[in-house]
Amino acid sequence: MIQSTNSSVLMKFKEKSNYQLVYHVHESIRDALNSTILDIKKFANSIVIGKSSVFTDNQAFLTDAYVEINSYVMAGIDGIITDFPATAVKYRSNRCLGLGDKTPAYMMPVEPGGLMQIISPQYLPPAEAPDPVLTDADVFEPPLPSARAIAPTSYTSNGSTPTAAAPTPPNGQHNVVACIFLSNMAILLSTLMLF
Repeated sequence: MIQSTNSSVLMKFKEKSNYQLVYHVHESIRDALNSTILDIKKFANSIVIGKSSVFTDNQAFLTDAYVEINSYVMAGIDGIITDFPATAVKYRSNRCLGLGDKTPAYMMPVEPGGLMQIISPQYLPPAEAPDPVLTDADVFEPPLPSARAIAPTSYTSNGSTPTAAAPTPPNGQHNVVACIFLSNMAILLSTLMLF
C-alpha cells in the first residue's frame, strides 16, 4: 500500500506498479464533489480523511476509544487507520455488534449535535464557518518533473560537431560546504581571540 497527498506521485506509481494506492486529504472537508471522487478513482484505490472531517468536535468521545470506533463504524466509514490495532481488534470481538435492533444503548453511536440541544442558547459557542468542499482543483497537481535534466549541447561555428556544455554542480553542495567551513573558521578564530 502506498499513501500520498500528491496525486502526481500516485499517478506515477499507478503506471509502474500494482500496489494499492491511497490518496490522503490533509485538510478538513465537509463533502466532496462527485467529479472529484471520479478523478481520484483514476489514480487511487481509496481515500483517507481526518477525524475532523467526520466528527467536527475532536473532544466528544471523552477518551473512550471504543465509543469513538463505534461511532465511525455506525456512521458508515469503510476502514479505520489507528496507532493502536489491539483496540480495533478488541472492538471487533465485542459480542454486542451483531445484535441488530437489540443493541444496548451504550453501544449506540453518538448522535451528532445531541448534547447541543440541551444547552441553553445563551451558553452556546459561536457558530464556526463550515469546512470547505473537496473540489477537482484541490486534487489536481501538475505532473512530476523528470528525474534528471538533459545537458544542453552547443554547436561549433561550422555547425557540424556538437560539444557538451560544461557540467554544473548538481545541487550546490560545494557552496554549502564552503559556507559551513567559513562559519566554523570564524567561530574558532573568535574563540582563540578571547584567550
